[in-house]
Amino acid sequence: MTPLRKSLYALFLVAVAAVAAWAFLELFVRTGVSQMGRIRAAASAGALLLLFATFESIRRTQLKERYALLWVVPSLAILFLAFFPGVLDFVRGFFGMEYGSIMAGVAFLALMFAVFAICRTLSKNENNITRIAQRAALLEERVRELESKLGEKDPPRG
Repeated sequence: MTPLRKSLYALFLVAVAAVAAWAFLELFVRTGVSQMGRIRAAASAGALLLLFATFESIRRTQLKERYALLWVVPSLAILFLAFFPGVLDFVRGFFGMEYGSIMAGVAFLALMFAVFAICRTLSKNENNITRIAQRAALLEERVRELESKLGEKDPPRG
């Protein structure tokens, strides 16, 4: 499958999921479900969509498992909180916040944790790249010295 075809397929899946989520939420609005019920439904739908996208990316080898955990764990936490709202009642009473604000806060904290973990990995990789580049420069210099000792005048190809 070409990259353009993959992108179009992914765009199609996102569009289908968005239409399904809109229809799902529209059904809740028309049947008179409370605001908390609609927020729980939206959080559940978003978490399920994120889980599906994460597992699909793993299956297509576009995402490594260690990075997938950054998305699976928060999604499962949001699903847990959506299906068991009693857990959030304590937080809601303690902080005096509304249910939607708490869910948004949980999602924000999960994303901040993911960004922090990715930044740590990026920094570690940057240090490794610097170390490898320095090692390559030292090896190049050593090759030049050895070539000059052997009397070769051509620079190394590469």
